[in-house]
Amino acid sequence: MIPVPSGLNVRIDRLLVDGLPLRTWTCWRDSLDRVPPQERRDVVLVHGIGVSSHYFQPLAGELAGAGVVHMLDLPGFGDVPRPDRRLDVEDFAGVVERWLRRAGLDRPTVLGHSMGAQVVTELLAKAPDVAGRAVLVGPTTDPAARSAVRQGLRLLRTAVHESPRTRQTILVDYLQSGVLWYGLVLPSMIEYRTEERIPQVPVPVLVVRGEHDRVAPRPWVQQVAAAAPDGRWAEVPGGGHAVFANHAREVAALIREHQDR
Repeated sequence: MIPVPSGLNVRIDRLLVDGLPLRTWTCWRDSLDRVPPQERRDVVLVHGIGVSSHYFQPLAGELAGAGVVHMLDLPGFGDVPRPDRRLDVEDFAGVVERWLRRAGLDRPTVLGHSMGAQVVTELLAKAPDVAGRAVLVGPTTDPAARSAVRQGLRLLRTAVHESPRTRQTILVDYLQSGVLWYGLVLPSMIEYRTEERIPQVPVPVLVVRGEHDRVAPRPWVQQVAAAAPDGRWAEVPGGGHAVFANHAREVAALIREHQDR
């Protein structure tokens, strides 16, 4: 049982999108009733490879007072059933697009972390009408480390800057997802060219990294932001790869500033 802070409402839905399993966590605070509809800031959160949306909980709690927060668990990750075929970044983007159209959200901010940043990039390169803004946190894959070994070493170097609770959450998700599914999806993450697709994303893009994120080093984040038609970047002092888990308040403030531009 996941503890829910007072005043925070959570609805969990399991559904099939074109035959692929998806789980959504919809969060909002009681105080949202006092926010005028035109001032609401709804957000969709898309996790990275090997994990689920559990590590987004601190960030969702910070954002849920200004709008509804939708955390997605993609097919095969966490304890969501694994499909009977390999999926790549483009497939995951298609699932998110079809869910967004079914949900009927009004141009929310869509945030992706790590491989999730690739999913969001692909989503908005193909279907920019489904979102008003994008946030890419710790995007992959830096061309200077486009191999599984180099990515793994960078992730290990970054892990020491995550809190014990965040490391435990990620480890449990890795074990639930399983080595097989991780291995099937990993080549697509490694091969995906974020720097070639981000120029096709017309919505405003904010690229965020933690100060100690070795998976998404500063020059790479700057390159991604510069390649977007309307992009900028920000760095959170002291943060690791999952910077929003341990610095939720700072990341939420950056997101709200991006939404209010």
